[in-house]
Amino acid sequence: MDKQNFIDTVRSAGIVGEGGAGFPAHVKYDASVDTVIANGCECEPLLHTDLHILCHEGAAIGRAMRALGDAAGASRLVLGLKKKHMGVASRLREELAAFGVDVFLLDDFYPAGDEQILLREVTGRSVPPLDIPLRAGAIVANVGTLARVSAALEGKAFTDKILTVAGEVANPGLLRAPLGTPLLSCLERCGGPLPPDPVFIIGGPMMGRIVSGLEALSRETVTKTTGGLIALPAGHPLHKNALLDERVMRRRAASACIQCRACSDLCPRGLIGHPFETHLVMRAFAAGNERSENVASAVMCSECGVCEQYACPMGMSPRRVNQRVKGALREARISYAGSRAVREDKTFWREWRKIPTRRLAGRLGLDPYMDIETPFLGDMAPPAVSIPLRQHIGAPARPVVTPGQSVAKGDLVGEIPEGSLGARVHASLSGTVAAILDGAVRIERADQPELTPKQ
Repeated sequence: MDKQNFIDTVRSAGIVGEGGAGFPAHVKYDASVDTVIANGCECEPLLHTDLHILCHEGAAIGRAMRALGDAAGASRLVLGLKKKHMGVASRLREELAAFGVDVFLLDDFYPAGDEQILLREVTGRSVPPLDIPLRAGAIVANVGTLARVSAALEGKAFTDKILTVAGEVANPGLLRAPLGTPLLSCLERCGGPLPPDPVFIIGGPMMGRIVSGLEALSRETVTKTTGGLIALPAGHPLHKNALLDERVMRRRAASACIQCRACSDLCPRGLIGHPFETHLVMRAFAAGNERSENVASAVMCSECGVCEQYACPMGMSPRRVNQRVKGALREARISYAGSRAVREDKTFWREWRKIPTRRLAGRLGLDPYMDIETPFLGDMAPPAVSIPLRQHIGAPARPVVTPGQSVAKGDLVGEIPEGSLGARVHASLSGTVAAILDGAVRIERADQPELTPKQ
């Protein structure tokens, strides 16, 4: 398959990056690089989705990497995996060798799965500040995304998602769900929440989004980027931090920030040579000076949460402060105009400042859940799905179906608007289009089959 056919195949299937914000893969892959890296590091505590995919779809990932590598002209194909999974790594080395893929083992630290950190580990090169891995000669792709690429090569659209359901639930585990499946149904499939007043994290505990209560969760569905659903009791430290008022954050920054530099010294972006210092942003925010070119480097923050959940000895919220400052800079139309060079002198301490995942989980109050098994519980078969037309970075897909229309699983229901960045959206089950409402296509199946048994 030539490069254009490969890109067209990925575009047609509606594939987006599953490990991040959902950047359209057909745009990301239309490049020439020397290295393709498969990201199997599972960045956050409690999530086991990527490991499950690696254990069951190794050959598919190898096939997709070979096709992507050929299209991009890459001479090196590498799977990044944590050393703690040595048994899996041994099997994958043998399975992936047929596709010319090497396995690179990393320590168990956070955020090993950040694509820029993984690229530095594998190649020794840093992405320039405010740039993307392509500028460092690499494409980094999540293993789930690559599994979808392999399926696309067989003519299958992106219609299902594997996610981890963990934390305070009766039966933690992994599920495969059609896109648009209510997350509440996934929770119920795992026996429901244990606390009477649960809150939920959609995604991982460090970078996920907090949803308070069952009623709020009932409005959420599985999307192409949903990697996990974590239940916690209301009032958990992660819940309290997410609800902290901006005025409280500013008062704390003004009265309690000791300018110790711990947030800057442990910042993963700083440790790959980016000229970003969080403590200076905290100082400006405390003084109400966030609309200033002096703190424009705040736009380099990846919002990984290390500064907030691990580094700060005063229990403050540098990550959320950075979010506010980035918003203020956008409103004031202030751009970063400083150096775009990588400062290699700042990378000296990287090896000694990696955050052990187990220790991070302890800081987050997640130790009780770390060693609970999360087996694969089977496929979800919901009676209806509500598929968002925007599950990706860019413009929402344009609906190409109408209420009352019959669709089969894999049929196109949302097209990329002409001239826009976006991704196609497909029916995740066969049935009838019941409505197009609130930016989503609702499909109801005529029958309501039971859940597929565990495989």
